[in-house]
This record gives sequence, C-alpha cells and structure tokens, in this order.
Amino acid sequence: MAMTDLVLEGGGTKLPGLVGALEALADGGYDFHRIAGTSAGAIVGSLAAAGISAPNLRQKVLEQDFGEFEDLSPAFRLIPWLGRVQGLLLHKGMYVGDALHDFLASALADQGVRTWGDLKLDDPGSAIPRQRSYRLVVIVSDVSRGRMLRLPWDYEDALGVDADSQSVAEAVCASAASPFFFRPRSLPARSNVAGGDSVLGADGGLLSNFPVDVFDRKDAKPARWPTFGVMLSARHTAAAEWRPNATTFQYAKSLLTTMLNAHDRRHIDDPSVTERTVFVDTTGHSSTNFALTAADKLDLISSGRAAGKKFLAQWDWERWKERFDRK
Repeated sequence: MAMTDLVLEGGGTKLPGLVGALEALADGGYDFHRIAGTSAGAIVGSLAAAGISAPNLRQKVLEQDFGEFEDLSPAFRLIPWLGRVQGLLLHKGMYVGDALHDFLASALADQGVRTWGDLKLDDPGSAIPRQRSYRLVVIVSDVSRGRMLRLPWDYEDALGVDADSQSVAEAVCASAASPFFFRPRSLPARSNVAGGDSVLGADGGLLSNFPVDVFDRKDAKPARWPTFGVMLSARHTAAAEWRPNATTFQYAKSLLTTMLNAHDRRHIDDPSVTERTVFVDTTGHSSTNFALTAADKLDLISSGRAAGKKFLAQWDWERWKERFDRK
C-alpha cells in the first residue's frame, strides 16, 4: 500500500461525496497515515482514522437517516417549528446535536476510540512534534475568543487541558456545529489559560474549511509521502464565482460566502494544492439537506468515486515533487 496524509473539506450533508473519494483512493492502493478535516470532513475523517474501512463507511452512511440529526429538546418534539425557534433564540442553534454526538461516540467506541489518547501515533519520522502525533486533527472555531483550534494539538496550549483525556466525538461535533443549525459545543478549559472553565466550539469552516497545509513539512526536508485534499466542489475558476449582489439578500449571502471561503482561497488558487486535490462535483446537492434519500447518497458517493479515480489517473508523485516540493 502507498501512504498518504489526507485533508477533507467540510460540506454538511454532502459528506457521502467524501466517502466515495476515500473509496477510490483506497481502491487505488492508498493507506491514510493521518487525516485532518473540518465539519463533514471531521466526521468522515474521525471514522476513517478510527479504522473503519471505506466500504464500511459507505454502509454506515447509507444506513443512517440524516434527518435524525435534526434533534430537538424533548419538550418540543410535537411542535418542531417552536423547538427550532426556541433553540435558535435561546441556545444559538436550532438543533441540539446530541444525536450526531451519540452516533459518533458509538461508532468510534466500536473501534476502541473514545479519547484522543486512543488515536496517538508513533511516528518518529514526522516533522510534527511528538506531542502532536495523532491520527486525526479537526478544525474548530473557538467563538468565545475568536480563534481557530486544531484539536487535539491545541488542547494544552490554548485550553490548558490534557489532550489525551478529551472526547474525540465532542471535538468532532464542535467542528460540525454549523452556525444557527446546531448548538455550539462546550469544550472544557482552565480559566488561567482560556479565561474561563470552558469555551464555545463551533463550525471550523468559519475559519478554515479546507486546512490542506496542516501536515505540510516546515523543516525544509522533502515530504515522505503526499498529502491529498478532497473538496466537495468541482474545480472552478474565479470568474465563475462572480456575483452581481443586486439585492440585499444576494449581498448578505456573498458576505457569508466570503467569510467562509476567503481564508482557504489562497490554497485553492495555488497549483501545488490543486494538483494534489480531488474535486468532487456535488452540483444539485445542498449542504443543509438532511432529508437525503438513498438515491441522493449514492449519487454523491458515485461522484466522489469518479472524482477520486480521475485524480489518480493523472496523479504523479515524482512529477509533483519536481515541481513543488521544497528541498
């Protein structure tokens, strides 16, 4: 098996596209050493990092009713619209998020993974410090202090807590807590480090939806193997994204899109990144459609597989190193 690190973009309920891409890469002979992800990328990445194979990931995605993740407080289950309003106004998100947490916690526990200590990686050849050697990294937005967290890397320095004792499922749920859809998650902290005994963790996509450079070497030595990215969007040009902003609604939507995407735009415009990235065409699918049918999921998985196969047919590690690897 060839080795690669992997970075998965966020994309809400379009996550079956990520599963399809992983299937294609695994079928192409690749094993995943470390995985980083945001939101949906954190969900799929956590399950893969825990040792769930691509075919089993496909099965889990097809069997899971995404609508169950739209969970409300018990008092409002008979009046869902009121529960959504109550959650949004009083708890910063329409849905509780416990159903997603329980799904992840159960799936990870089945693989023997509960805390970050279960994902430690013995990797003496890495340029990353030994205390940051884990199979998984997820991006979380610390909205209490307006900063990005790379968990588990930043638990000790940013939150003052021991990474190995913290819940993987809780961190992944924080990364996937889309603003106004899911309530932000409370992450434990020490007040002398974080200013309080907890911080609110929300969707990592607010600050970096595609952290493709997270595993790149910073010590001027050549990479041991590639880092592949997977994006839930077709490869496109800046011209195709021009927006008229003719109405207030269009302008507000453009402001939100800019906030979510500007940080990662520099990566997507870099040929050294685009040439190692799988672009999954998810046209026609919304990132907030929790009512995905089996046909919808299979379509996304198929798109991911096709994109992964197309990428591998063109990928040449030696050529990429000659062009871009910093010696």
